[in-house]
Amino acid sequence: MRNLLAALLLGGTALLPVKADTVDIQLLGINDFHSSLPSSVAMTPEGPVEAGGAEYLAAHMDRLQRDNPTGTLRLAAGDNIVNSPASAVMHDEPGITALSLMRLDASSVGNHEFDRGLAELRRLENGGCHPIDGCGVKGFKGASFPYLGANIIDTTTGRPAFDPYIVKEVKGVKVGVIGVTHKNSLFEAPSPTAPLQGRDEAETVNAYVGELKAKGVHTIVVLLHQGGGQTGGGLPNQCNNLAGPVKDIVARFDTEVDAVFSAHTHNAYNCVINGIPVTQTSGHSREVTRVNLTVDRATGNPVAAKADNITVTHDIRPDMRIAALRRQTDEQAHQLMNRPVGMIARDLTATRNAAGESTIGHALADARLGATSSPENGGAQIAVQPPYGGGIGGDLWVSPTGNDLPNLVTHGEAMRVQQFGNMLVTMTLTGAQVERFLEQQWCGQGTARVLGVSKGLTFTYDNARPTCDRIDPATIKLDGAVVDPAGKYRVTANSFIANGGDGFSVLTEGTERVEKVRDIEALEAHIRSSSPLQPPALGRITRLN
Repeated sequence: MRNLLAALLLGGTALLPVKADTVDIQLLGINDFHSSLPSSVAMTPEGPVEAGGAEYLAAHMDRLQRDNPTGTLRLAAGDNIVNSPASAVMHDEPGITALSLMRLDASSVGNHEFDRGLAELRRLENGGCHPIDGCGVKGFKGASFPYLGANIIDTTTGRPAFDPYIVKEVKGVKVGVIGVTHKNSLFEAPSPTAPLQGRDEAETVNAYVGELKAKGVHTIVVLLHQGGGQTGGGLPNQCNNLAGPVKDIVARFDTEVDAVFSAHTHNAYNCVINGIPVTQTSGHSREVTRVNLTVDRATGNPVAAKADNITVTHDIRPDMRIAALRRQTDEQAHQLMNRPVGMIARDLTATRNAAGESTIGHALADARLGATSSPENGGAQIAVQPPYGGGIGGDLWVSPTGNDLPNLVTHGEAMRVQQFGNMLVTMTLTGAQVERFLEQQWCGQGTARVLGVSKGLTFTYDNARPTCDRIDPATIKLDGAVVDPAGKYRVTANSFIANGGDGFSVLTEGTERVEKVRDIEALEAHIRSSSPLQPPALGRITRLN
């Protein structure tokens, strides 16, 4: 890295002269792929253009590799999955299959890799059919590339739960690739991730840089699932006043790091921090990053670098294998998403009344109570639906939706509402903890997060009182009886807030936790059993002032 500092020029411009005995190594990087098999739109100096799509991304990678057939590594900086409905309904097997067909060499984990829990991530890594729905992709083999997660620690062993790095020999040069995700990735995950813990990104990278150097590896690349953005806007190969967590993290990196592929914020930039090239694309396959390193054979250190974000345009013959995979995915997803669930009698919407209630919020809470009230599923007495984290993704309308029955709810429509596939966690709280939990709808929040609550639970809050003392405990009632502060109650919440997300920290104190049902399963069971489902009456929550 030290020689590279003297040779690196900004903006992907021409390089200074380098030593004669060097080798050129090409790094092709993507981030936040999110199972983006279809195309979208990218910003370029000429304006917006149709771009992206897995079949075109693969074709661009192949074209770029022709410039350096034996000296190229293909890398990803996490969030390879989630947020593509067609792939999601098939548990993201198409997205992982597409990346395997692109011959990735390695990827860091991102926060969305953990959305469905550690067991499901391991299945996507190693292959095998989904335990409930079977294989979406016939004979699903899992990822052909390793997932790296140096700062995700298994607390039972104290060791990384994933390989922290790989070492690839490229044209006789050892290249170390370290993968890290942002330290709060597990905190954001809506599904169970215990016994894992996230550690500081920079401290972790520096520890493994030292380990790699001790092994004689001096060309070191970091896949960092954390990012920032240009302030005031900027195109993918600009760096206008970069702001965000990536600046501080990379500024603390050992200067032996030679390139950083960042991610998470979906903001494209091409920057240099502390002498280290730092790039990101806008994600969803719209650009591919190319970093060319010129490495001194004698020392194994890069002496020059050039970085570019390249738009994944459609003026190229697409990869036909991935094109066929996309068509097959679209056909299967269409069938799965159009599967009928049941009927609704009238609209269920997120429109809120003065107290913050919505018909869909209460309906989802009722669904969660119904799914977890049996002893084997948790014995819930109360259930809640948050409006944001792991929350409500849309409304259910009585209107023509492409089927013959305007009040029919399909699997795809239900998935749109419960889009993250959270686990439902049923726990024991005291009545005093229930009160603290309800106060946390305002206490410590920048914006009020009024919950959907299940039938039987009622309370009144005074909006004129301090944010941490708005509820008179005497108004918190379950089936008409005042909740006893010393009593014990079984409460169900989605796993995101059950792990303290969105400021609901009191839920981390819950005991005797049971996790067996996903939110989407609860919703669909509720619609089927109540079909046609009537919107619940509002009035469970009363607001004063």
